[in-house]
Amino acid sequence: MLHEWPTAIRLIARRRGLALAIVLTLAAAIGATSVIFSAIDAVLFRPLPYPAGDRLVSVHEANARQQQATSLVAPVKLEEWNRMSRSFEGLAGTYFENMADTSGPVPERVEAMRTSARFFSVLGTRPALGRTVNAEEEAFGGPPVVVLSDAFWRARFNADPSVIGRSLMLDGVSRTIVGVMPPSFRYPTPSTDVWIPAPMSPRLMTVREARYLQVVGRLAAGVDVGQARKELHAIQQRLGEQHPQTDKDWTATVSPLKEEQVGRVRQALWLLFGAVLVLLLVACVNIACLLLADATRREQEIAVRSALGASRWMVIEQLLLEGLVLALTGSLLGLLLAHWGIQGLHRLATGLPRAAEIAVDWRLVAFTLSVGCLTTLLFALVPAWRATRREVAERLAHGGRAQIGGHQRFQRGLVAAQVMLAIVLLVGAGLLVRSFLHLQQISPGFDPDHVLTFRVSAGWGEPSESVANRQYRTLERLREIPGVTSAALSAFVPGGSDFIPPQELEVVGRDTGEQDFAVRLNVSADYFKTLRIPGLQGESCRDEVRPDDTRKVVVNRTFARRFFDGENPIGQQIVLGASGEIVGVVADVHEQGLLRDPLPTAYYCGLLPFWPDPYYIIRTEPSQAVTLTTIRRALREIEPQRSVFEAATLNETLAESLSQQRLSTILLALFGVMTLTLAAIGLYSMLAQLVSQRRREIGVRVALGAQPAQVLTAIVGQGAVVAGIGLLLGLLGAFALSRFMDALVFGISSQDPVTFAIVSLVLALVAGIATIVPGIRAVRIDPVRALREE
Repeated sequence: MLHEWPTAIRLIARRRGLALAIVLTLAAAIGATSVIFSAIDAVLFRPLPYPAGDRLVSVHEANARQQQATSLVAPVKLEEWNRMSRSFEGLAGTYFENMADTSGPVPERVEAMRTSARFFSVLGTRPALGRTVNAEEEAFGGPPVVVLSDAFWRARFNADPSVIGRSLMLDGVSRTIVGVMPPSFRYPTPSTDVWIPAPMSPRLMTVREARYLQVVGRLAAGVDVGQARKELHAIQQRLGEQHPQTDKDWTATVSPLKEEQVGRVRQALWLLFGAVLVLLLVACVNIACLLLADATRREQEIAVRSALGASRWMVIEQLLLEGLVLALTGSLLGLLLAHWGIQGLHRLATGLPRAAEIAVDWRLVAFTLSVGCLTTLLFALVPAWRATRREVAERLAHGGRAQIGGHQRFQRGLVAAQVMLAIVLLVGAGLLVRSFLHLQQISPGFDPDHVLTFRVSAGWGEPSESVANRQYRTLERLREIPGVTSAALSAFVPGGSDFIPPQELEVVGRDTGEQDFAVRLNVSADYFKTLRIPGLQGESCRDEVRPDDTRKVVVNRTFARRFFDGENPIGQQIVLGASGEIVGVVADVHEQGLLRDPLPTAYYCGLLPFWPDPYYIIRTEPSQAVTLTTIRRALREIEPQRSVFEAATLNETLAESLSQQRLSTILLALFGVMTLTLAAIGLYSMLAQLVSQRRREIGVRVALGAQPAQVLTAIVGQGAVVAGIGLLLGLLGAFALSRFMDALVFGISSQDPVTFAIVSLVLALVAGIATIVPGIRAVRIDPVRALREE
């Protein structure tokens, strides 16, 4: 068979236009399919990059009575679980802390992960250099040490292998570098720079309500998630009996760590993979139509080869070999497109878990070449089989002129299938586009223009009085910057995607017999002024002349309506983690992103002495830009050892909260347009071939008096029938599959009639263009020349 390759390449080179069309079609479809496959492979298929990663689980506390499906874990509870449980080899906790690296001339922000005892042993990954934290360093009062991430080691120390034993000054504490982790170790986030032990003080181990640890556990050998969950539930019940004031009604949840990380994107990824499979199928059908038309034109050549002694299988082998050459060429080009597509995906998929693991590797190469070759050969087999099934004498007698009937019916069926699949994909894309446009039209409840948010590094060990005084000085200095009209701070960035769990609410003097819950946000004075949140009743937060005004509360409209419907909330006393007096009502705000409806929210006024690194929010003059460099320079005057980080405009924050929806919408719309284009090309090719094959017949009709309009109607009518059948079947298929879109659309129905109507009109327009061009060519046929050519 190898000696036939030069012949196959030579025959393909003679038909460069056909070869180019097939290779480009296959490359586009294979490239798109490979990009999404690489994402699914890295995110969903591959195990976590830790030894026996399938035994790692995420553990939370939970309280159904307080509407907390998941909660962080108190250190004392973590130690009790380790002591009382037999289902785990170990459990460890982490919490995030921003630090300032002052080892160099300019403070730099470092994303530090504080780790409890057993952390590195639970995850099981060995360091690339040095060692991890030992028992002495994990104990309270142990020597200060730090373990570096691979990325931080390369960026900060230029991958110097002699870094072990050197010191790193973090938040004023000199820490000895004891190890560097490998590139694959990214727990809990890829952006983690360093891991620092967080020994728990004896006093902290007595506070059972101090829930702030994110817990990961390693299941014991032979134990499944259900068994571990059942055991922890029983342990929690015993602890609830021993500590009813703090642990009653609290239970525990256990879920696979991989599912915890990727579960929220699973449905969207499978939707995109289904979309690219539709695109690939349409591309293959398109290629089959092109090969079928080519085989029809080559019937005379095939007949001559058969007459000279070539068997049917030899001819089929030659045609399949030509298809294999095209498949390999298209697959290699598709692999190059996939490489570029993955680079683009990294830029777009900022919120996709495990995105850093998406890359071109041997699995992707094998998938790309396998899919490209198998699909092309499969769809090349049908044209090859049909082209060789007629007897040699019959083919020679027709002089290479194709018989139309069965061949045309088969090709029409393929084109109708293309249109049907394109409609299904376009409806899905249209629903996501309409849903995304609806989300963008939602008002966040504040004015995001000319508002900048950022944080200033601070350690959690700083005394609360010092924190409050520093926040007060920082706000005052920010207000002095030319161009800054107001400044405020909050524990959470408004409009972000962070979930803020509701807390148990008590309205003083009222006992409804039901448990009420509301969200508590701590904000400084000028928060509502800075964001331009409309006040509805009462007053706003007062200016803090001293950082101790923490009892005045402003509630949103939803809070006032739910808990004080028909009453005046001003002056009412509430307890929401802390007591407070309601002094005002403001409009509802999408504090937790546009995807979540506003919840009953109480804004506790004052500084945040318990939150060292809140978000600072400043509004600037539209005509006078305030750069981040200006802010850093101003703050360095009062805090020379601190760094500014996580700077973003509120518009960027709102856009980031919709990043997953934006990515799914862009990709599905792109795949839909590509599929529609291929379907239109298929429809055009079918009619163009029909006109070419029936050239003599059309010439005879024109010679006998047929009008141009009649010829045009005949050609366009055949295309309209095929497109109409595909449209009808596609709409029925899209309607049947629409229920799978319910969880992915917002503000519209998954059976939105507007979307179905728009897609139908687009298809009609595209199909009209694809059919009118061959029709015009048919009208322009010269009957005299057509009859002479025959």
